[in-house]
Amino acid sequence: MPNSQKSQKTKLLIVDDSNNNRTAISYWLDEENYEILHAADGISALRIIDAFIPDIILLDYNLPGIDGIEVCQRVRANKKLPFIPIIMMSSFAPEASIMALEQGADEFIVMPVMPSELKSRLRAMLRLKQAVSESTELTKENRKLQDLDKIKSNFISKVSHELKTPLQSILGYSDILKEGLQGELSYPQKLMIKQIREAGEQLLNLITQLLDFESIEKGNLVISPEICYIENIFSYISQVMNPIAIKRNINLSFVLENKNIQLQSDRMIIQKILLNIVSNSIKFSSENSLVTVSAKESDSEYIEIQIHDQGIGISKSNIAYIFDKFWQGDDSITRAHGGLGIGLTLVKNLTAILGGHIAVDSNPNKGSTFKVILPKEFKQSTPTIIEDYSLQNAS
Repeated sequence: MPNSQKSQKTKLLIVDDSNNNRTAISYWLDEENYEILHAADGISALRIIDAFIPDIILLDYNLPGIDGIEVCQRVRANKKLPFIPIIMMSSFAPEASIMALEQGADEFIVMPVMPSELKSRLRAMLRLKQAVSESTELTKENRKLQDLDKIKSNFISKVSHELKTPLQSILGYSDILKEGLQGELSYPQKLMIKQIREAGEQLLNLITQLLDFESIEKGNLVISPEICYIENIFSYISQVMNPIAIKRNINLSFVLENKNIQLQSDRMIIQKILLNIVSNSIKFSSENSLVTVSAKESDSEYIEIQIHDQGIGISKSNIAYIFDKFWQGDDSITRAHGGLGIGLTLVKNLTAILGGHIAVDSNPNKGSTFKVILPKEFKQSTPTIIEDYSLQNAS
């Protein structure tokens, strides 16, 4: 028990060439939870600090040999030491106090000092030490998390690249078999090939998402602005998504306020944005419901594209997180519909890269409306990723 109590005590180093001062301070703190160390000069103090690493130091300004200022400077210069609060003491003020604080002391006491004031100052410095220690630990943990995130991203990138090549071969050979180039297949065999093809395309889409996500995070995404007509983009989205919508008995409708709506932007990126959102809308909609994709010029500088569905919607408690990386709301929904939880994160970042922003308005069991706002003219100076984005909650 005595050893346990001793280990819990705060190590206090008193550095003063006056034995009377050291004795008096020790007496005042006798009932406090301190393990008190003594040093009569600066050299002795530095040796004790290296050997025992005190939790807090009471340091006399004037010392024989090297003075308190130099002791303070050496302590602060020693990167092997943790943060140690230093309270410097002197009867010379204010000049001494200014010098002490500028050279690394955390507090200054004008001697003589009342015991109650000394105790309060010590407690304040220990609170400071605790706060600094907690902050340091958080910084270390954040660095560990960042390192782990890099390792994870590199692993995902490598695995995705390694998977993509053989998967494309599988899809290529399935097409050869489906077309009967290696001999006519029976009807059951054709159904199997179709299932292989659909599963392969689904996996390829996930891999492509991961690779796109990696390119954005590393700042390697190449932007190729061109004049794009929204009508042509909608036509492409319709060709890709209509077969999926028909298979799920969902009506997919495209509405244009003006067929001549155009913008200067990256057509491929816009298509990826819309494909992700429309795919989600179809995925989370019930049979015989409607998914509407519309576009209009919101003003002279921006175009607004809306994707509205009548699906399961998003709860208010989850709506703030849907754009977060790898976030998925409900395990049962994830199991039923699949996905990695990066589609909407990809959408948010791609929209930001084009200088736009995205908003969502949703209610559970009443559907969702995603609004993608894009500038009519892409500017190369647009930030790579904009972390802030607009979220609108339905009342």
